[in-house]
Amino acid sequence: MSSSPDIESIEKEPRVDVDEAKDYVIDAEAEKRLRRKLDWRILPVITITYTFLFLDRGNVGNARSAGLVEDLGLGTFDFNIGTSLFYLMYLIFEIPFALLIRKVGFQLVPISIIGFGVVTISTAFIHNKAGFYITRIFLGIAEAVTYPGLSYLLTRYYRRHELTSRVGCFMLVAAGCAGGFGGLLAAGLLSVNHIGSRRSWENIFLVEGILTAVCGIVMLFIFPADPEQSRMLTPEERQLAIARLYVDQPEIKETKEHINWSLIKRGVFSPTTLACSWLYIVDNLSVQGLGVFLPSILKLNYPESSTVHIQLLAVPVYIVAMVVSLACTLGCIKYRVHWPFTLFGGVLTLIGYSIWISTPATAAKARYAACFLNLTGGFINGPVVVGWAAANASPDTLRAMVGAVVTGIGGIGSIAGIWAYVATDAPSGYHAGNSFNLAMAASLCACCIGLYVFQRFENTKRETGGRDYRLEKEGVDRLGNLHPSFRYIH
Repeated sequence: MSSSPDIESIEKEPRVDVDEAKDYVIDAEAEKRLRRKLDWRILPVITITYTFLFLDRGNVGNARSAGLVEDLGLGTFDFNIGTSLFYLMYLIFEIPFALLIRKVGFQLVPISIIGFGVVTISTAFIHNKAGFYITRIFLGIAEAVTYPGLSYLLTRYYRRHELTSRVGCFMLVAAGCAGGFGGLLAAGLLSVNHIGSRRSWENIFLVEGILTAVCGIVMLFIFPADPEQSRMLTPEERQLAIARLYVDQPEIKETKEHINWSLIKRGVFSPTTLACSWLYIVDNLSVQGLGVFLPSILKLNYPESSTVHIQLLAVPVYIVAMVVSLACTLGCIKYRVHWPFTLFGGVLTLIGYSIWISTPATAAKARYAACFLNLTGGFINGPVVVGWAAANASPDTLRAMVGAVVTGIGGIGSIAGIWAYVATDAPSGYHAGNSFNLAMAASLCACCIGLYVFQRFENTKRETGGRDYRLEKEGVDRLGNLHPSFRYIH
């Protein structure tokens, strides 16, 4: 007998009286209990989800070091082209998918997990360049649903100053676990001669794809719904959850506004969104470039090491980056600032790439230490920049879209990161790629300081009444972050 819900049960899904939620008086203790419940119910689910996304995105680097390029007969730049196609699809589809999720609901996320699990399994059966290109294209399309869905889910449950640490939790724990566990898993799978008809790097895609698809099926039943319909909350908790959405958005009449072109333009072209998009582009240069090429870079440092040993060398790099970055995101919520931590990440990256371009190829230990600095700097800025953008976006439509805009446009950095490390530059220790990353890290520091100055200036202007003229126009309830009483969390 089918267990699918019938029409009557769907119509009886719990909903909140939104008008009552506007006037709801938030009790500090009740809010604390709700926040603790959300942390235990939501964060583990989205962290596991993003872990599999990061695992399936980055396993191509492990496969490359295990002979994928040679077995598929890829030319000098074919690997870079195929990897770029993934990020290009991600860039094209992320914003439309973000708006689609807002309209149809969060169940698209588990479906996307199943989708990119199936694509990953398919990658274990490719035999040539065309197969490599096709699977990377479909993987990018499938994964373009997941991140905007996860980030938007958080904005529906958490307040502005709570966002960055939660984004940091799921991004960093997932990236650290995927990078560390992925290296260990790859090492183990490469030690196995055959799994059925598959061998070597094919084992990586086969096993990790199966694990991902199973995860997606489980998520169909446990993935959180919107707070207005959530069954994991009591009626009182749902009302409190919706009331929290009104607190940080001055004079709004509803938490989900209709999508229109004016609102979209405002979200995309705001100074905060544009600056954070650039910061994320630069950040992706390090994170995605290193994520794909770290095993290959380590192979240059330790040419006598086995493939399995190289995979194991990558593990502590991810673990250290995760721990330090988590501490920084907790600092964001404690002090309610973003720019010092973004600047700190940029400085670490500057130092790391400076070591790379100033040391000889024989300085293996110094260059290995530089990998820690580069990845840690990149890990810090991923969640901090996304949190910085989302915390300063209002109303709801903007907040849903801004995360997708920042990470979608940030895909340009991922593509650039892939082309920063080309095979022809390997004999020099990727000197050109590291020099490029060094220059971009310097631009990140400058952009970070510029955004801080702008937001501080805006806050001062609003405190002195310099933006009160906006209250004289119609549509005050749609001003959101442009409202005179709205203060940027810089």
